[in-house]
Amino acid sequence: MSDTAGSIRKLTIEGIPFRVAADANITETVTQFENSMIATSGRAMRKMVKRIPMREGVTLITNGDERETLKSFAEGVDDLKISYTNAGGDTYRCEGTIEIENNETEENRTTCQIHPREDWTFFAG
Repeated sequence: MSDTAGSIRKLTIEGIPFRVAADANITETVTQFENSMIATSGRAMRKMVKRIPMREGVTLITNGDERETLKSFAEGVDDLKISYTNAGGDTYRCEGTIEIENNETEENRTTCQIHPREDWTFFAG
């Protein structure tokens, strides 16, 4: 596991590589549980709610064809094979879905969220 920080190097969906913006800053929901404490008449009780370990703010540089491909992926019902490699060379893979957050025509940027069906599989770089 590398300590190198920065944008992801590569994103692949269904074997198709997509160009990642040089300043892409992915926000990771890393843990599978959201923790909170509930007040009781004695000691506080811990409440754990399961959540999806998604990736937000995945910014891609796309042309018209690539946007249409992403749109078809986002609107499809089947899980997609998705992987990305971070700046340190670590790779994460999952089967899941994508959601297109927005598209900016000025720089041909498409921003997505990735939602795994279960969890991410880690491969050290």
